[in-house]
Amino acid sequence: MKVHEKANIIQTQIDQFDKLPIEFYLRKPEIVARDLIGKLLVRVTDEHIYTGMISETEAYLAEGDLASHSAVGLTKRNSAMFETGGILYVYQIYGMHYCANAVTEQSGQGSAVLLRAVQPLIGIEQMKINRNKITTNQLADGPAKLCQAFQIGIADNRKSLLGDEIFIAKYHDFPDENIETTPRIGITKSADLKLRFVLKK
Repeated sequence: MKVHEKANIIQTQIDQFDKLPIEFYLRKPEIVARDLIGKLLVRVTDEHIYTGMISETEAYLAEGDLASHSAVGLTKRNSAMFETGGILYVYQIYGMHYCANAVTEQSGQGSAVLLRAVQPLIGIEQMKINRNKITTNQLADGPAKLCQAFQIGIADNRKSLLGDEIFIAKYHDFPDENIETTPRIGITKSADLKLRFVLKK
């Protein structure tokens, strides 16, 4: 298959998704985090399309949240959080893994939603290669695993979630009874805030 023919096929696939509009992201992070449950994360590379249903998120607030990266104020690392919502904030942990966040609210706020887990739907075989895993249910059940499976890295920091490389699309809208709200995982500051949203199994 010629390169331009493959590009046309990929673009046709992209056009079939109903991307979330900018207005979705310009809300409080706890609202966005809850409403992201059931939506589709879509990642497009030159060779592959990956999609998965978002099943776990965590909100990080602009105020009163000592666990948020923005709590220390604007820095080079967290500067994407202070941009207008609808872009990706990617940061590195442990010097080797990455985490991806959807930035929320208006410019200057410093809030985001961590994408903690997705249920893989398309591109599973390549995800297995990316993750060196055989089982599907462990491919993207954590924020670093998600980034590895979807080939998301620091080069994706600040990319628009309204573009064609990485975006979130409409899929399922789950009622509140299907979503569990708990404190966030792996933090010590502001650990009492119930800002983690998980799709019940």
